[in-house]
Amino acid sequence: MQPGNNYPQQAGNSGDMNTLIGKSLGQFRIVERIGTGGMATVFKAYQPTLDRYVAIKVLPAYHARDPVFVKRFVQEARSVAKLAHPNIVQIHDFGEQDNITYIVMEYVDGGTLKDRLKQALPVPEAVDFTIQAAEGLDCAHRNGIIHRDVKPANMLLRRDGHLLLSDFGIAKILEESTSLTRVGTGIGTPQYMSPEQGMGQKVDRRSDIYSLGIVLFHCLTGRVPFIADSPLTITVKHMNEPLPIERMAAEGVPTPVIQVVQKMTAKQASDRYQAAEDLIEALTGALAASRLSLPRLYRVPPIPAAGGGSNPGTLVTSPGGGSGAGLSSMPSGALSNPAGSSLVCFRCGAPNPGSRLYCTTCGDELSNSRASKDTYLVNGRPVLARLTLQTGPEALVGRSYRFHQDVTTVGRTNGNDLIIPGRSVSRRHARLWFSEGHWYLDDVGSSNGTLVNNVRIFQAVMLNDGDIINFGDEIVVFNITYGP
Repeated sequence: MQPGNNYPQQAGNSGDMNTLIGKSLGQFRIVERIGTGGMATVFKAYQPTLDRYVAIKVLPAYHARDPVFVKRFVQEARSVAKLAHPNIVQIHDFGEQDNITYIVMEYVDGGTLKDRLKQALPVPEAVDFTIQAAEGLDCAHRNGIIHRDVKPANMLLRRDGHLLLSDFGIAKILEESTSLTRVGTGIGTPQYMSPEQGMGQKVDRRSDIYSLGIVLFHCLTGRVPFIADSPLTITVKHMNEPLPIERMAAEGVPTPVIQVVQKMTAKQASDRYQAAEDLIEALTGALAASRLSLPRLYRVPPIPAAGGGSNPGTLVTSPGGGSGAGLSSMPSGALSNPAGSSLVCFRCGAPNPGSRLYCTTCGDELSNSRASKDTYLVNGRPVLARLTLQTGPEALVGRSYRFHQDVTTVGRTNGNDLIIPGRSVSRRHARLWFSEGHWYLDDVGSSNGTLVNNVRIFQAVMLNDGDIINFGDEIVVFNITYGP
C-alpha cells in the first residue's frame, strides 16, 4: 500500500498504529509497518502455526466503530476470499480484537506497480502487467464483484513480475457506509476513476476496464493523463477532455496498442470493451500486430514437427480464446436440442441443459467439434488422452478430462484447454499432442518446470499409460483411453 488515496486520514492514527508492532492480532504477531493509506495501515506479520509471513490491513478506528461498516466489511471479505485466482491477493482471515478491525492477506514482497512507475515502462512489460490485472478482474467480474479502485497502488508485485490485485470491494463498502458519493467525491482515486464513477453513478465491469486503461496509459507514458488541483476538476477532465494520445506516440507506443488504450478509456461505457476477456484478446492481438512479444511466460514456440498431428503450425496463445477445463467459465448459447433435453459433456462427463453451448462445469464446447481430429483408430475407436487432477482445489481433485487428437494446452489462465489454478503453474505451461499412434508432452518454458515420473523434461517426451505428470507442484495422472 502506498499513500495517495483521497480519503481523510485520522489524526494521530499513525502513532497509534505503531503501538501494534510487537503485539499480536489473533495468531498473527505484528513485525513491522509496511504501508499507510487513507483507509488502512498495512503491517507485515508472522504466523507461527504455518511458519509464514502475512500482510495485515488494519482499518482506522472510525470505521471499526461503525457497526454498519463492520457488517458490510465481513460480508465483502467473505465474498472476496472465495476468489481463487493467481492474479488476486488471497485473503487468509479477518477479525476484530480490542476494537481493531483487520484483514489478513498473503504477503507479497515486491512492492506495488506504483513503485515501478518512476518512468515509462517498455511496451511489452506494461501490456503484461495489464493482462495480468485483467485476468484477475475477469475472475472477479464473473463472480459478480467490481473492484471500483483499480490503480497501481492496488497492484502488488512479486519479485519475478507476477502481479496480484488487492483491495477488492473496499470502495463498495465505503460507498455504502458513507455519504461521499456526490459528484467529484465518489469513493476511489480520481486520477483513475471512470466518468460514471466520478459522477457517483452506478458502475459495472466496464468502469474497472476504464480504470485499467488509465493504469496502462500511466505505464506507457510515466504519468496519468489528467491532473488538477481538486478531485472535482479531475473528474470533469475524465468526462470531457480527450485522452492525450500524443504522449503515448511520443514514447514510441505502437498504434495498435494506442488504439486499445483509447477503447478502454472511451467516455461512454458502451464504447469500451464489454468484458475483461475481450480486452485480453485485444491486447495480445495488438502486440502481435506490433511485432512485439509478451514476457517469456506467454511465449509458446511452434509445434515441433514430430507433434504436428492434425493441426500443424504455430499455436495461437491468446489468453482470451479457446475453451478450457478446470475453473474456466464460458458463456451460454442456444443449441438445436429440444427444450428440456440433456447434453453430456465429452470432456468432463457432466450433464448440461440442452440450451447450453458450453459445459457449465468445465467450459468445453458441447458441440464437441474437435472430434474431427480423431483420425487414428484402434479397433474402430479413436485413441484419446485422459488427465486426472490429483491436487488443487477440493472441487477439482479426482476430476478427469478427456482430450482429442489435437494440440492441448495446459496452464493456469483462461485460453488453455486444461486450466490448473495452482500458483506454481505458469500461465502457459505445457502442451500435449498426438502423433503416429503416440501421445507426447512438452514444456513451453514454464517457470517451475514439467516433470514426468519425477524427471524434469526439457524436450518433448512420449507418454505411457499411467505416467505421473507434475505441472509445477500440481500433479496429474495421464491415461490412454478410447472414444466411442
